[in-house]
Amino acid sequence: MPCPLPTAPLLLALLATTPVLAEPSSEIWDAVAARHLELTADSSGQVHEVRISPGLTTTLVFNAPLLRGGVVLEARERFRAMTVDEATGIVTFLPSGALPPGTQPLLTVRFADGAVPASVTFRLVVHPTRAEPQVNVYREPRSAESFQLEARQERERAERCEAWLAQTQTEQKSPGGIAGLIDSGLVGKKGIAAQDIYDTTRQLPGEALKRNNAYSYRAEGRVVVALAVENTSAQSWTVDAEGVTLVGKGGAPLRVLRVWQPEPLPPGGRRRVVVEAEATEEQARGAYVLRMGEANGPRTITLRGVTFP
Repeated sequence: MPCPLPTAPLLLALLATTPVLAEPSSEIWDAVAARHLELTADSSGQVHEVRISPGLTTTLVFNAPLLRGGVVLEARERFRAMTVDEATGIVTFLPSGALPPGTQPLLTVRFADGAVPASVTFRLVVHPTRAEPQVNVYREPRSAESFQLEARQERERAERCEAWLAQTQTEQKSPGGIAGLIDSGLVGKKGIAAQDIYDTTRQLPGEALKRNNAYSYRAEGRVVVALAVENTSAQSWTVDAEGVTLVGKGGAPLRVLRVWQPEPLPPGGRRRVVVEAEATEEQARGAYVLRMGEANGPRTITLRGVTFP
């Protein structure tokens, strides 16, 4: 039988109580901003890891021109696209679904100016959902602007951590249930709105996990997606809380606050997975792509066209 629409008390309890799975760490948000990588003569020959995902674009931006024909990518046939601009020092690639998680092709880039180091090698580590969108690669000397940019990103990262800590401490002092939601300001005059999004969303074909039903909810400053997931594979499945993303048009992500799965999903079984994220009223009007990966495994579920009431 399909899982019924979660009742308001159940949803309220999910929003107000501590999740079964761990809160997503700041690492998922590190994947949204550009990472800075510094190359020195002493680090010549070192292989640097870059995380990529099927269907997600990753860009490497260098502060030096590249040698014409000096960019070599292993397993190039398994990438949907790769573009190289030697003059500006930009390499962009888009992995296809033919790259399974755990694959680690090498990317070698040679520079055109003859400075040291003359080249750099990257190990492209395939992850189902958590790709790095941009990596800025600097060879010494590094500009003051790049230091200022990195310092600003570190401050923003620290502010996010402080905000998450303050929110957690506030929730721990708050009463549970509906009273806790009122105390935290999540329930306003409009209460909690819900809608059935099963017919308006679509799942990527070929995934071993199937949505049995799908609902979305909106409260003050929060949105929730609740899926009844069916496991058609022969092994149990547990969601990777740190790998869950809700990405809108233009690649803008919502900040995922909680991922709740009551227990591992056995083969042939159906279980509910609930994802809660921060969203302003304006953000809640957009359409999003929900991607959920597996803890220590390759299986994913991807839902496109997620909207909120």
